[in-house]
Amino acid sequence: MFYRHPNLFVHRDVWQGNFPLSCTAERREYMQESISKRQLSKYPVWQHASWYAAISLKERVALQNMSNGAIEQSHFEMGMAQSRLDEWKEQAPFRHDTELFLRRLALDGLTEQELLTMLAEPAHSLQTRVGVRPEWVERLRSAFEARDQADDTLELTFLEEFLKNQALLSPMKPLLVQALVRLSKGIHALSQRYTVVPFELKTICVPLLSQLPGRLLPRFLKTFVLELNVARLEEKLTGETSEERFQDFVRQLCEPGRMLLLLEEYNVLARLLVEALDQWVETSLELLERLCADWAEICATFAVPTTPGALVDIQTGKGDTHRGGRSVTVLTWSSGFQLVYKPRSLAVDVHFQELLAWLNEAGFQPAFRTLRILDRKSYGWMEFVRCQSCTLEEEVERFYRRQGGYLALLYALEAADFHFENLIAAGEHPILIDLEALFQPRLSMQAVVEQGFIDPECIDRSVLRIGLLPYRMWSSEQATGVDISGLGGQAGQVVPTMIPKWAEVGTDQMRLRKEQGRLAAGQHRPKLGEQDVDTLSYQDAILEGFTTVYRILMERREELLERLLPSFENAEIRCVLRPTFLYGVLLIDSFHPDVLRDALERDRLFDRLWIGVHQRPALEQVIAFERADLWRGDIPVFTTTPGSCTLASSSGGCIEHFFAEPTLTATRRVIQNLNKNDLERQCWIIRASFATMALGSDRPKRRAMLSTSARVSSTPERLLAEARRAGDRLNELVFLNKGAVSWLGVTPISDREWHVLPADLDLYGGVAGITLFLAYLGAVSGEERYTTLARQGQESLTSRLKWLKERPAALGVGPFGGNGVSGCIYLLSHLGALWNEPKLYREAEALADLLPEMVEHDELYDIIGGAAGGIGALLSLYAVAPSEKILSLACLCADHLLSKARTMRRGVGWSAQEEQVPLAGFAHGNAGIAWALLRLYALTREERFQRMALQAIAYERFVFSETRQNWPDLRGHSASIFDQALERSCSFMIAWCHGASGIGLGRLDTLDVLDDAETRAEIECALRTTLENGFGFNHSICHGDIGNLEFLRAAVKRFPSYAERVREVEERVLGSLVEQNFVSGLPNGVETPGLMVGVAGSGYGLLRLAAPELVPSVLLLAPPRVL
Repeated sequence: MFYRHPNLFVHRDVWQGNFPLSCTAERREYMQESISKRQLSKYPVWQHASWYAAISLKERVALQNMSNGAIEQSHFEMGMAQSRLDEWKEQAPFRHDTELFLRRLALDGLTEQELLTMLAEPAHSLQTRVGVRPEWVERLRSAFEARDQADDTLELTFLEEFLKNQALLSPMKPLLVQALVRLSKGIHALSQRYTVVPFELKTICVPLLSQLPGRLLPRFLKTFVLELNVARLEEKLTGETSEERFQDFVRQLCEPGRMLLLLEEYNVLARLLVEALDQWVETSLELLERLCADWAEICATFAVPTTPGALVDIQTGKGDTHRGGRSVTVLTWSSGFQLVYKPRSLAVDVHFQELLAWLNEAGFQPAFRTLRILDRKSYGWMEFVRCQSCTLEEEVERFYRRQGGYLALLYALEAADFHFENLIAAGEHPILIDLEALFQPRLSMQAVVEQGFIDPECIDRSVLRIGLLPYRMWSSEQATGVDISGLGGQAGQVVPTMIPKWAEVGTDQMRLRKEQGRLAAGQHRPKLGEQDVDTLSYQDAILEGFTTVYRILMERREELLERLLPSFENAEIRCVLRPTFLYGVLLIDSFHPDVLRDALERDRLFDRLWIGVHQRPALEQVIAFERADLWRGDIPVFTTTPGSCTLASSSGGCIEHFFAEPTLTATRRVIQNLNKNDLERQCWIIRASFATMALGSDRPKRRAMLSTSARVSSTPERLLAEARRAGDRLNELVFLNKGAVSWLGVTPISDREWHVLPADLDLYGGVAGITLFLAYLGAVSGEERYTTLARQGQESLTSRLKWLKERPAALGVGPFGGNGVSGCIYLLSHLGALWNEPKLYREAEALADLLPEMVEHDELYDIIGGAAGGIGALLSLYAVAPSEKILSLACLCADHLLSKARTMRRGVGWSAQEEQVPLAGFAHGNAGIAWALLRLYALTREERFQRMALQAIAYERFVFSETRQNWPDLRGHSASIFDQALERSCSFMIAWCHGASGIGLGRLDTLDVLDDAETRAEIECALRTTLENGFGFNHSICHGDIGNLEFLRAAVKRFPSYAERVREVEERVLGSLVEQNFVSGLPNGVETPGLMVGVAGSGYGLLRLAAPELVPSVLLLAPPRVL
């Protein structure tokens, strides 16, 4: 996109400081001519048609309807219009979606041809059809013809003083004078109507003027900087220094004629500036009038000093602007008295204070602080809350206990959006300062969950929805996420996107420069004196507060439902339909010069609102309202009441039956369903959420487990009992919704970051792995309740797969990777055998048809997420339902591995990027790939698979450390690592995923096709290393003690001399499990339900130890044993 000046095209980079030399070419001559000395009333600028290009699409459609659609087209530029229409149709989300673009046109009652005509219509045609000059143009004319003069020279003095510190606003002085005159007249009228005016009439304009930079500069600055840089390149600026040339440009723009030419070219900007000043006058007078009208009640409600003094500060912008530039405002008098004004109903805030008082009366300790509030129906006043530090450790403890209590209450009230900006730490009292998002409704439309199959109940019906608990947004493999929660929100976190900031302000080099953004400090975290407090140290206090309030709500449920909850029925609440920051980004982009010459370009930009309609169809109904708010410069806002299904816009428009049910009904259901099981489930989520705050590696750390644990005899009965305990825990943590099941788990997002997320499909931490364990537990124990839950898991998985099969990009190859198809194939092959249901084999075979295209794009290759794991899963299915197709698919996976092997100094390896060194180990490295190729070779006798497997093993033998008697964890290293001593440069794990245990297990399982002295020596080495240093970490099967026991149990059959030592370790592991419960393989051992690092895996490993003849090794993707 180019900036279009008359006879001059300037690229977008100009206003960012990257200026093409060619832009110093010719420029329109009258831009050089100063007309400030002319009589502007005689100058024909007001008759120019260009002002009319600022008419929006909605207004042009209304004009068309008034003229019955007839538009004279004799001078239309149809070619250029067609190009603009094509650009419109090519932007997201309309590209490749003609039907959506037609729906977009229908929103404004347009056809494509009619939009094309509007894009082609020149401004003079619009001028003719409009007839009457728009009001904002008249306002502009009046200001620049100096028709409005200030009667009070004191006010002009204040304005002059103000502009000395706001030079960038100086070119707008005619508009500012005009607005100030209107404001002064309004204030004078107030003084005539009210006997008590709680502010100084002569000086009140000073704090009001301070609001103008925030309202005007975001709209004006980008255009100003573009013109500044063009003038610099054209050498139209005078001055010896960069600062002097900047001042000269400001001086030039202060000439009315020059400023008018700029406003005429950027006609949309002119309109926005006029309307912003109109809003400033209107909202300022509204605030002052309400202050006068309510002053007696304010004095009666709040601790107002007898002599409050002058109103010296009016801070607006304490939140987003809504409803015509209105926002939360903090008023400060010279005595120090402060008051908060909110331009919305405060009924919900009043009733919330009543709830806090009720909890205090019910015995919650420490008591909640309640706020004084004056609700005036459409607006209200609230006491100012000052951020303060704690002085004692006990105060911090009480602070977090109250936070836990808030968490329980907000959970019961269906709250959301309580991020760090909605909370103030007032000493030992956490204060929630924005309660609009209580009773947050859910969309009644077909809300397609963006992650596909995931049951939204897991997150949406939990304490995570509230926003208080730690949760990282914008996480990726490359960037650590940002936590903006009410309990997290640590200042200084790096925002993953670059933030545009003005550089070299006040010089003719001024430009936007992108910088690494960081999260600003909030007022939500308590301090002990001057020291920051570590929230992680107060988890117990939060859980105590949560549990106490939760139990009060359970015990006094009827009183809450019958007496307190009904008071909220008609209280206005806000509906958060999209993240507010998305609106903010769109609004900022709409002040770009590219879209300020023709209103249709701004409307095209606002069509980004259609992004997301596919996932959330209900949004289509609100786009017209969102667009209207954005045109006013507001963040869109929607409201409802807890007792209603109607959605209201900021302008008063309504959509009836927008919600499936009143949110008060949903809240009653939540309160009715409060119970001990749900309390335990929510407490787990709280603990898991805090675990994600601690960034760290998945490399396990040794714990004081085995050394302090008594030996517990590992009889089949005892092992089965512990496996049952794991199954019962999964039953406690399950989310049920109309027969569908899911679990929340702590899921790795990267090597250093974990999130609480609904379980995926895969075996690792997903529904497939949990279901596999429950199915075998039901079979071994004979208890139908486990089988029932497993069947629900299988049915949920199958229904979710139907959705994902239409979106193959969301699926993975390997059995343990996110949404791994082969993990589902593996599960179905086992369930079909276990339950004697051959139809499940057919479902697995249908899934296998998805693999060829996915394997072609596989860059993981390994057991976890790649083609090697796919081989294992396919061979499991082949064992129970042999077919040529399945075997051919397994060979396809193997040939993919052969084609992607990289030749190393010795042997071969696999990695997606050249700079990444191939890994050793079973889960992610060569041992697992070699195992898969050898297992396929055993079946097909295709020697190419055996040859490649031997080359893979050769690489692992090359990296083996004689000193450590182990294989290194090579993650994060480049090939240069081989020029160093591995012992000093690498870490060494002893686990199924990395290191001796998994490598030994893989070699052991392929002795039928690779049995030689060197291989047996490797297995015994792995056995010794695992026995000596492989225990005392955690109870997971991926990188913990129970997974390592799997290898020992198998190895001791080949090396019986180690039997007694293996038995002792086994009994000590069981003893540690009894003593310490299930310790997961996650950082800090936080509980998670999944198979590889969580409860299901611990249970499965115990079950396998109890009944090895029935329960196959999932670590070896072994086929079913029940036929």
